[in-house]
Amino acid sequence: MARRFIAFAWLLALVLLLTVVIVLQKPQIDSDILALMPQSDTRIDNVEAHFFADNKQQIMFSITGKHAKQAHDKLNEWLIANDLPARFNVPRIDVLSQFYAPYAGRLLSQEYRAALESQQAFNTFYYQKLSQLADPFVSTTIHLDASLSLGSFLAQQMQTLQTFNLEENRLTVLHNDAKYYLLFAQINDNAFGIEQAQQLTASIEQQLSQLAVDFEQTTVRYSGAVFHTSANASQAKYEMTLFGTLSLLALITMIIWVFRSSVALWLASLTVLSAILGGATVLLMAFSEVHILTLVFAVTLIGIAIDYSFHGMLDLSSGQANGYSRGVKVALLLSLLTTSLGYASLYFSPMLLLAQVGVFVVAGLFSAWLCTLLITQQWQHQLIIAAPIINIANKLKNILLCWLKLRRYVLLASVLLITLCYLHTPVSFNNDVRLLNASPQTLIENEAFHLSLLGRGNGQIMIMFADDEQALLKQLASFKTTLSLQYPDATVNVLSDLLPSAAMQMRNSALVKAKQQQGFFTEVENMTGQPIIVSTKVLTLDSLLTSPLAPFIEQQVMISDEFVASWFMVTDVPTRVLAESASADPHLLVYNKVALLSEGLAHYSHSLLITLGCAILLAGFLFAWRFGVVCAFKQMAVLGVTIAIILSLCSVLQGSLSIFNLLGSLLVMALSIDYLVFYQINQLSRENIIAISLSAVSSMWVFGMLAMSITPAIYSFGLTIMIGLIAIFILAPLTLAMPKRKEK
Repeated sequence: MARRFIAFAWLLALVLLLTVVIVLQKPQIDSDILALMPQSDTRIDNVEAHFFADNKQQIMFSITGKHAKQAHDKLNEWLIANDLPARFNVPRIDVLSQFYAPYAGRLLSQEYRAALESQQAFNTFYYQKLSQLADPFVSTTIHLDASLSLGSFLAQQMQTLQTFNLEENRLTVLHNDAKYYLLFAQINDNAFGIEQAQQLTASIEQQLSQLAVDFEQTTVRYSGAVFHTSANASQAKYEMTLFGTLSLLALITMIIWVFRSSVALWLASLTVLSAILGGATVLLMAFSEVHILTLVFAVTLIGIAIDYSFHGMLDLSSGQANGYSRGVKVALLLSLLTTSLGYASLYFSPMLLLAQVGVFVVAGLFSAWLCTLLITQQWQHQLIIAAPIINIANKLKNILLCWLKLRRYVLLASVLLITLCYLHTPVSFNNDVRLLNASPQTLIENEAFHLSLLGRGNGQIMIMFADDEQALLKQLASFKTTLSLQYPDATVNVLSDLLPSAAMQMRNSALVKAKQQQGFFTEVENMTGQPIIVSTKVLTLDSLLTSPLAPFIEQQVMISDEFVASWFMVTDVPTRVLAESASADPHLLVYNKVALLSEGLAHYSHSLLITLGCAILLAGFLFAWRFGVVCAFKQMAVLGVTIAIILSLCSVLQGSLSIFNLLGSLLVMALSIDYLVFYQINQLSRENIIAISLSAVSSMWVFGMLAMSITPAIYSFGLTIMIGLIAIFILAPLTLAMPKRKEK
């Protein structure tokens, strides 16, 4: 009775501690894939937050087909009714004309500058414009600026700003000879919680299904970050439930089969619960936001923590001592130290997922170790190994004794396997951040299609930095001029188009005044009765930020105490050329979020590889201190061969490796050290063989499940551990010395 009270008191204490942490911390579960990524340069992070934060909250719909207009109107009504306002608004021409009128003569389009080359060219340009009185830029600006420089400038800029056509207040675009009606909507910030994202996605999909019924032969596509959030969260929840349930059933079956007792099942459950509660408590103390993929990877803790319970219960069932034997105590402590040191190093990883997994596993293992030492041994007299299991253990011992005689051949075969795998597919790393994405292929294709509709299918975002406003405008204009000379068909829309630098405005006004003195505008002044007046007022960024174009300008420029920056899109220019320009100009950056994050993952893969190597060396020192140099050399060789088998086989099966193969290798190394430690301390004892076999089989069940995940990262992780567990289960016994024959 007392032991049950102690066990329940232990669990209650862990539950209460976790509850207090949850109440105080109020943790959030995050499912945003990009939240996992390490932060880049502070300057880039600030620019991203300023320029692209709104894009995360935008959703886009494209509608085409027989009843596209009717479907557009009905979907627009539904969006407005559900508090999803339209995001895209083009300023009115008359309002823009009133704002730009005081700067007439200082803002010239390329077309207008070309017309000023000669009197004949200007007259041809001017009368051609006058013949187009239906042109809103002519009719709206001619009374403000008779020279039509203002109308020409606005026409050029609006053509750039207004990528789409307006058809009765509906946005349309032509693509591959088909008309598409477009809708843009802005969602609330709180829609990125998992439940909110799934509810919003479900309601939108339900509405689109109804549209498909009401309007046949009409196609509606949708895209946006919130849909990826919902898809990844749903997949993660499904896999957590599936893998956790199957793993639990497998563990229950094995425990009952070995011990034929509910007590063993209770003790194993108690150990796992202790690990989960202890790990979750420390995790929430260290992080106020926990990513959902952390919980998926945290299922690995079950496979490690239950090993402590297996070794403890099997040692107690031998009945050779009152409590644990000294060998098991030492082995459990060494196992905890080596595994914890390996996972503790992940806490310092700049990648949030690795840091959270490291904290959860280390804290959980410590909690499981305490539970095993303090509570499990109180049930010693109720733990008995089933007779069939003893027979299996004896057979396994005989097999292992024969296996030891073949150790040279096994090692040679392992080296041959590694060599053949390397020759077939040399080991290489592919840390593409898109490996984290488990979104449906349809959603990914919709994103790519919408980029092509927006004219960004072959475009590249670039960011220009400068010390002040005028320097930025000069740099932008210079870059555009240089690039346009090399690639005349390139499209480069920069801030300096809407806002020429003060020096450019001065040159424009000087040009217009010179042409006025040459009599270019005499006929215009006589015909309209309006004098051509060149403005002396300079258009500044501050003025533009209070104009009707303010929403566009705010998205294109950022002003901070340290720098001024602007982003722009370049199309129809090879990426290689843009990369060379950026490398030659310290103020220019090619902004590719996927490439930046993938580069960060590659850097952290290198760091994790070093961590893996350091962990192996640390284990080697512990082995040498505890078991001697010769034994440590054998154990290090087995660890090295196991890691080599993992990386070579995964490279063949996957085509390349990623950071998640290294993360899986770290876990395999932790389990491998456990097996090597227990083999050296407890040799080929019956209980030890059963415990290690149970550990391997249970871990294969738990981690083998992950290899069925459709998320590439989780699949790589599970495949790595499955291969590693099979390899170390075969190789670990080879570190033992051959038993000496007893003389008659």
